Amino acid sequence: MFKKFFLCLLLFPLPLLAETPAVAPATPLPDVDKLLAQLVDGAIIPLYRELEVAANTLEQRSKAFCAEPDAEKFRVLREGWGETLLAWHHTDALLFGPAVEEQIDFSINFNPPKKSIINGLLGGTDELTPAAIDKAGVGGQGLGTLEFLLFDRDKTEAEQLAAFQGDAGKRRCAYVQAASELLHQDISTIADGWVKDSRGYATAFRTADKGNATFASARQVVDLLVGKLYQSAEKTSKKRIGNPLGKGINLNSKGKQEILNQSNAYQLEAWRSGYSVRVVRANVEGMQRIMRDGGLFQWLREHDNSKTAKWIADAMEQRFNNYLKLPIPTTDPFTLIRNGQGKELDGYYYLGNDIQMGIKRQLAKVMRVQLGFNDNDGD
Repeated sequence: MFKKFFLCLLLFPLPLLAETPAVAPATPLPDVDKLLAQLVDGAIIPLYRELEVAANTLEQRSKAFCAEPDAEKFRVLREGWGETLLAWHHTDALLFGPAVEEQIDFSINFNPPKKSIINGLLGGTDELTPAAIDKAGVGGQGLGTLEFLLFDRDKTEAEQLAAFQGDAGKRRCAYVQAASELLHQDISTIADGWVKDSRGYATAFRTADKGNATFASARQVVDLLVGKLYQSAEKTSKKRIGNPLGKGINLNSKGKQEILNQSNAYQLEAWRSGYSVRVVRANVEGMQRIMRDGGLFQWLREHDNSKTAKWIADAMEQRFNNYLKLPIPTTDPFTLIRNGQGKELDGYYYLGNDIQMGIKRQLAKVMRVQLGFNDNDGD
């Protein structure tokens, strides 16, 4: 159904989805200082504050659970992990500045986790501390590793809980507690880079129109932000849904693009926990908040003599709304794909593509942003 709907949009585009009208040659961005301040204060800092709060809550829940590993605390702990995962994905379009310094983003969400590292730490005898886990490498820490430790599709919840109980479970619990503490530390490092350092990245972002040591101009910030929005949309539609459904595009051995026709549930992010659809929804929710709460929609509408920018703001807002109105499947996404019922997820792929193309063909054009090589190219 969604495939036919998407093809209809291509053949008979609605006014909101029509080709973008031509835009005028580049001119200085009006009121860009206000836009940059609103992006930081209205969207970026609130998103990172929420992420830091979620990570702190997860750490506290891991301590409470390990002190008394019962069923209720196990449920609450796993929910805390999920809340942190989704809060992290709300910031997916903000992978620049403090979020990527010294590749800290890999420490937070490296996928897939390395079983050999995790099992080596579980089977060892050295004390499991945040420092020891950090030293072992990114494959044995972060959200992916915590999912591996907390969720097992082949075991009942009672069996999974039992792995943390008794003398044998103490080391696994120590691993979860130390990994949660390390995760909180890493997330706090990013959040502090935006929230607490008055002379740091947030200030440089806000004052880019005046030029500073981090940004030469406001244009550099706008190019960076729109480029990251596009990369996030591409990852969401291509890697997180398209490839698992067998709809993605890859390079063959001759370097030519080819359609992937083989679905693979194991390519879903967070497949062990069943959070895969919630992850892609969180990606889109984050993009929506950056553009809405960050004032980008409002800025486009207020500085639009030709009506083009207002039209594009309306179109992008409608795309986000359409995506987030998609039904959340009652059956686990991993099970759907394994059972050949992946079509129930088609809407997330096709409407995700629509968001990606809207950013590329409309938003980037009206903002006069050149989208070049990005982190998703050349896979």
